[in-house]
Amino acid sequence: MKTKERNSSTAQLDELDQHVGYALRRAQLAVFADFIAGQRGPVARPGQFSVLAVIGTHPGITQSQLCAALGIKRANLVAVIDQFESLGLARRLPSATDRRSNRLQLTSAGQRALQSARSAQARHEARIVKLLGAEGRRELLELLAKLCELKRS
Repeated sequence: MKTKERNSSTAQLDELDQHVGYALRRAQLAVFADFIAGQRGPVARPGQFSVLAVIGTHPGITQSQLCAALGIKRANLVAVIDQFESLGLARRLPSATDRRSNRLQLTSAGQRALQSARSAQARHEARIVKLLGAEGRRELLELLAKLCELKRS
């Protein structure tokens, strides 16, 4: 029986490329790298874009609401908001009804940063559509939404 010759410079994936989780992670890394390469300005990472976009769409959202909407831990959000505040992109405003809660709002610089990031995001999505086709992109989003149901099972 003939054995496979293995290239010593690259590890073999064996069955890994047949695992959904592995394929998703590899795809995520590629998509994130493309996103990051296309961004200019202070919003360079997908997580930052998500936070800025939700605040921009929902001015006055609380940090707790934002964490729930994005499925992120409060400690992770605090670091992003701290960074946005130091860059002058967002501000925390005290809640009129709950002293323990802050409402988040973009500054005018934050609005401009979001507009720039959205333009870059649109170009990123166009590259994905070019690769997958519009129907392939739609199908992928539907399949990914189905996979998100696993966390509720």
